[in-house]
Amino acid sequence: MSKEDAKQNAASPSSNSARGNDTLDHYAADRRRWIDSIKDQVFSWHFNAFDLHTSTKGNPLITMTITLLEVYDLLDGWKLNRKTVEKFLLRVESEYLPNSYHNNIHAADVTQTAAIIMQSFAKQVTEIPKLDTFCVIMASAVHDLGHLGVNNDFLINSKHPRATTYNDKSVNENFHVSRAFDIARTTPGCDIFELFTVEEQKKCRKLMIDTVMATDMAIHFDLLKNFNSQIEAKPNLNEWQERNLLYQMIVHLADIANPSRPFHLARGWAERVIQEFCEQGDKEGSIGLPVSPFCNRANMNMPRAQINFIEIFLKPTLLSFDRVAPEFISMALVYLEKTISEWKALEAAGFKM
Repeated sequence: MSKEDAKQNAASPSSNSARGNDTLDHYAADRRRWIDSIKDQVFSWHFNAFDLHTSTKGNPLITMTITLLEVYDLLDGWKLNRKTVEKFLLRVESEYLPNSYHNNIHAADVTQTAAIIMQSFAKQVTEIPKLDTFCVIMASAVHDLGHLGVNNDFLINSKHPRATTYNDKSVNENFHVSRAFDIARTTPGCDIFELFTVEEQKKCRKLMIDTVMATDMAIHFDLLKNFNSQIEAKPNLNEWQERNLLYQMIVHLADIANPSRPFHLARGWAERVIQEFCEQGDKEGSIGLPVSPFCNRANMNMPRAQINFIEIFLKPTLLSFDRVAPEFISMALVYLEKTISEWKALEAAGFKM
């Protein structure tokens, strides 16, 4: 572990238990009540992950993930051991650091968003295998595991040990998914794949790796181009024998979709991601690196940054995904247009950050 990793882990309230063999389950007695309280909300686009963090005393990820596994009948009778899954998720959540944006609240939000998109997608196909659903949920839950609150360029430019380990290739994403499997394979009682066949384990591992790696924004345009080509060539989704690309797109879209939430939620996420960007810029300046343009606190313009992100990345992705999840896309686009109007009004009023 690098000195920076150790320092940031020490800042996490749960870090002491996270690094031992056992992560204490302080809220086991409360979890049933928390799960029951959100079961009828898990497919709502108005769902507030910030409130979930508060109501679960800082445990939104395990609460949301267990709830979804129950909703999809993936616990108690399928191929999962409930206690093992709970222990795995406790460990995962404890290793999410208290960053401004890339934290366990964001992970819970992305996991819930992926489930909403999957619900819409399910109406376009005859069947979604339970193993696929499990992989999408778990990939979403771990997709930013152990994130340090800085992007890949910072890790590479600062010569961080993680960049060395992963040869400057999708450093964050490689670490996130590698650490998830490391927890499952080396931490006693955390092997969530133990009841799968060898072939199921191979399929799940590949799907989860592919899906988490697809959250690297550096490959966004290539991913979208590949998907658009595939959907044009084969518009009938039931004919897709290999669905990894679809699931990659679902989780990638879930990861960037929060600007299309109702504006009070979209703004909350925008404030947090801009804060994290500025914190990275502060770190860059403090160690003699050039401050990244979008991380410069001195000239930050949050409304313009959000409008640009929406127009360049999010809106084209939503429009491309219309054949896969039309119900979700049409709803998200309505909110997105309202959000664009809100940001334009704030920009016109001179609001910066």
